[in-house]
Amino acid sequence: MLVLTRRLGETIVIGDDITIKIVDIHGKQIRIGIEAPKEISVYRGEIYDRIMQENKAAAEAANVQNDTITDNMRQLLQQKTLPAKDD
Repeated sequence: MLVLTRRLGETIVIGDDITIKIVDIHGKQIRIGIEAPKEISVYRGEIYDRIMQENKAAAEAANVQNDTITDNMRQLLQQKTLPAKDD
């Protein structure tokens, strides 16, 4: 992890497209401004963690649903018998 000291009004540049600026300092709180292209998502850490948890839960639910559908299809195919071909 890179740790930097910045003063009010100073910036940090990430790559060519992202700039982080110290906008305000009030006691222990620091306000930052982030300039990034629209296609880059910027989240607070706790929000990002919640999104990842919800995505994981949704993926697991979709897998369970897909497994259930697959099992149901197998059962239907096993129940269904095809007529024998006459030679």
